[in-house]
Amino acid sequence: MGVIAPAAMAGGNYDYGTSRTSLSNGTLWTSLTSGTGASWNVIDSYDKKPNTSTITALFGWTHVGTAHTGSWFTQSAGTTKSTKWSNYTLSGCNSVIGWMEVQGQQTFNNAPVTQC
Repeated sequence: MGVIAPAAMAGGNYDYGTSRTSLSNGTLWTSLTSGTGASWNVIDSYDKKPNTSTITALFGWTHVGTAHTGSWFTQSAGTTKSTKWSNYTLSGCNSVIGWMEVQGQQTFNNAPVTQC
């Protein structure tokens, strides 16, 4: 008999409506919060560890094949940066995948998060 994987936490891998991914130089967060009416806010943030190099990056998220991106920013060691997209209608229980593209490196995807 095979090993049965534990059930995923509803909504995200950290808490309900929140996912996080630990990276070598910090922690990437994606959260869903209630917007106006039946809409949702999507928030990407990055907590950068002290004593790490400055980066230039942008946040984004994808939902049912549609990507949304923020603006490029510069982030130094020991700081937190975030971008919020307000009042989006999210279809069904389809996942939101937050991500951060770091110039000269790669795109780091967060764990999927849902509003249900």
